Amino acid sequence: MEIFKEYDIRGLYPQEINEENAYRISRAIITSLKDKKIFLGYDNRKGSLAIKDFVKKGLIESGGEVIDVGLGPIMIPVFASFLEKTSGLCITASHNPAEYTGLLPYYDGITVVPEKIKRVYNSGKFAEGIGSIKEEDYYEKYIKYITKGIKKMKLKVGIDSMGGSTTSIAPDIFERIGCKAELLHKKPDSNFYGKTPEPVKTNAIELEKMVKKKALDFGIQLDADGDRVAFINEKGVFIDPMTIAMIFIKYLKLKNVVATVSCSSHLEEFANITYSKVGRPNIEKILARGKFDFGVETASHYYFARYFPFSDGLLGAVLMANILNKTSKKISELAKEFPEIYFESKSIPFKNETERTEKLKKMEEKAVKYGNVQRIDGVKVINEGGFILFRKSNTEPLLRIYYEGKNKESFKKIKKLVETIIK
Repeated sequence: MEIFKEYDIRGLYPQEINEENAYRISRAIITSLKDKKIFLGYDNRKGSLAIKDFVKKGLIESGGEVIDVGLGPIMIPVFASFLEKTSGLCITASHNPAEYTGLLPYYDGITVVPEKIKRVYNSGKFAEGIGSIKEEDYYEKYIKYITKGIKKMKLKVGIDSMGGSTTSIAPDIFERIGCKAELLHKKPDSNFYGKTPEPVKTNAIELEKMVKKKALDFGIQLDADGDRVAFINEKGVFIDPMTIAMIFIKYLKLKNVVATVSCSSHLEEFANITYSKVGRPNIEKILARGKFDFGVETASHYYFARYFPFSDGLLGAVLMANILNKTSKKISELAKEFPEIYFESKSIPFKNETERTEKLKKMEEKAVKYGNVQRIDGVKVINEGGFILFRKSNTEPLLRIYYEGKNKESFKKIKKLVETIIK
């Protein structure tokens, strides 16, 4: 699979992205973007740290005015681009395994899809110029922005950053708003303590145990670059991301919501839902129009439009703490106010695009017999029992399968149907 994905640039280091082509990619990025002023940040992956100086060199040699905001979560360079209405770039591969790295460009807080960047890269025709570089601290500006209006509270929070780029900033934020922060993995680790660094139930076992053992109010798990967050209740139980979305919708009074096609249909019971394709740029562009309050993806991405159009795991965690403080309720009590979610997802890996496309076509031919079909993103089959969605991943060589039942019995039937279709 090539490194220029649908909405970012990422690949294995050094086989697919390395010092040499990172230099060329960065030249293509600054040639393509509207502004030569660009905020640059990076995560703590081995590949990211290896290529960062070559990225800086490429940006400068194509006339880029680089503001280096240093190592940290993706939200800091993206927030800076939003605040200053200019370009941003983060060297990260988000939730991908440790051996990956990538380059994610933004403009005014919205993802720049790499179609034009790819054309420039392939042409080899880069802007020429003598740029500049300086360091600037947006760490404090970002923290003040997401904690503005938040009163100090006395909650005990368990944090698992999996050794990623929020390892230092996450406990700092919570301690500033009066919380006691307990960090599961206390040191950054470029191998993410042996995990694929995404906030999912299978990664949360250690955090669940810590929250229960230390009698914490709740726990949060963040992905490697910090734009996703999962929650653990005070009993040490992982909370479904869709339940978290419903808590936000109710208690933050979010009426108009954009949700990706893979999201639970139960959201429709609590807000006006508009469905979109999966992926950051699709949500960001819709939120930037100013008509929606909130965006959500099943992968624990939460977008709070009154702050900015991009997703932010740390902001989501702060807002949840504020909800708990204001209501004086336990997070498990909040979760019980909403329907139980019967939802699962799985992925099928492929060696090449031809195999993936052929498999999706065969599954579609079978699936259309079982309900009404939507093609907003992939193939979604909806019937009275729930839905099944088949779609191509935009970041990895996978077919994603999502399925939900409206209740326990209908979920069992939907799950059997999925097994029949994917054979």
